[in-house]
Amino acid sequence: MLKAIQEKLHPFLDHPWVVSVSTGVDSMVLLDLVRRLNHPIVVVHFNHQKRIESNTEAEFIQSYCETHHLDLQYIKLEIPSGNFQDEAHHLRKQHLEGVARTYQTPYILTAHHANDLAETVLMRLSRGSNLLGYAGLQPVSAQGDFIYLKPLLSFSKGDLYTYAKNHQIHFFEDASNQENLYTRNRYRKQIVPQMIEENPQFLNKVIQYSNHLNEAFSYIRKQSKKYLSAHENHLLLSTFFLEDVLIQKDIIACLLESNQIDFNQLKLDSILSFLTHSGPNQSFQLDDTLILQRVYQKVSIVEATPSKPFNQVLDLEAFNVLETMGFVTFLDAPSNSSFYEIKLCYNKLALPLVARQRQPGDILEFPYGKKKLKDYYIDHKIPMHIRDRDIVITDQTGRILSVLGRYYNTSKDLDSVIKLRYKRGY
Repeated sequence: MLKAIQEKLHPFLDHPWVVSVSTGVDSMVLLDLVRRLNHPIVVVHFNHQKRIESNTEAEFIQSYCETHHLDLQYIKLEIPSGNFQDEAHHLRKQHLEGVARTYQTPYILTAHHANDLAETVLMRLSRGSNLLGYAGLQPVSAQGDFIYLKPLLSFSKGDLYTYAKNHQIHFFEDASNQENLYTRNRYRKQIVPQMIEENPQFLNKVIQYSNHLNEAFSYIRKQSKKYLSAHENHLLLSTFFLEDVLIQKDIIACLLESNQIDFNQLKLDSILSFLTHSGPNQSFQLDDTLILQRVYQKVSIVEATPSKPFNQVLDLEAFNVLETMGFVTFLDAPSNSSFYEIKLCYNKLALPLVARQRQPGDILEFPYGKKKLKDYYIDHKIPMHIRDRDIVITDQTGRILSVLGRYYNTSKDLDSVIKLRYKRGY
């Protein structure tokens, strides 16, 4: 086993290893193996403060590290109420990466083994996942700035007990692993043993299955990254739909992952349906702050900036600040490069003037007839998020005199002209 672990870890000798150790048989075997490789390691032990035995286990690992002259980071976890396992996993990951930063290394080792892999695969098959999720666990997994290594993944729990017995490794059994309170424990105690009883080679088959999916995912992900790199992390629908559906879904998944957006298979299917059936200026809400925005053929992830409706009577003798923090003024003030300046035609009998946001049914007047503002936007391919920032100027009858920066009403009955300066808001 030592030689196999040495081969697995050989590519990662350029920095120390942060090793997560619980004092169970899995992590104590891992610790013994990596210690024998004479490579710099940092041991991290977590006390979840849920069991009486936790303090005894902490004292044991402290003594072990002192005996073998190993650096130890001992961390007591304060886990809030809620899903204990999820919260504990999140906190452990957070602290492990903090220790890795302190020791200036990207490598974090955990003691997951083949039984853990089988449990994870079966749980994800029952819940649903993507291709990588169905593969279960990866022996090498890059997560942000860190690389998680699982060198025991090809060994069974039985292999670890045998190694511990042959090398007289002391370890502790966590009684909470025998409780049926947690879903994983039920898979561990009931389902996986039944599968092994049905086929003694079950764990080997799971490893093969996982390897095949990881290899397939690796190829697909390379194609996805190649596409996104070529299109500067945007989707261009004219080329996107030329890809196989499997690649399309992974391109979307890759884009979501790069923006740290949680997703599942249902969300991927919903996004793909949106891209297939949406109009040229629509958006798909991804989470509380981000949207997938389609502007004609181009699709990208942007921050959601809901437009603020406004409808404000303008004072011709004042500097008018709009609710969007835009400005409209008619004062003959000194020129300001941040303001746009136009000449506005209007009818003095139809004062006051009003600045507002675009509205459904808005009509523009041209020498050749009338056109809906919506159609004008479509003809000129104006993106939706830019339309929402436009300032529409009307008279008191609601007649549109200008969409500032785009359209100006020059009808002959508008016989008065005034200089207008403006700036769009957010």
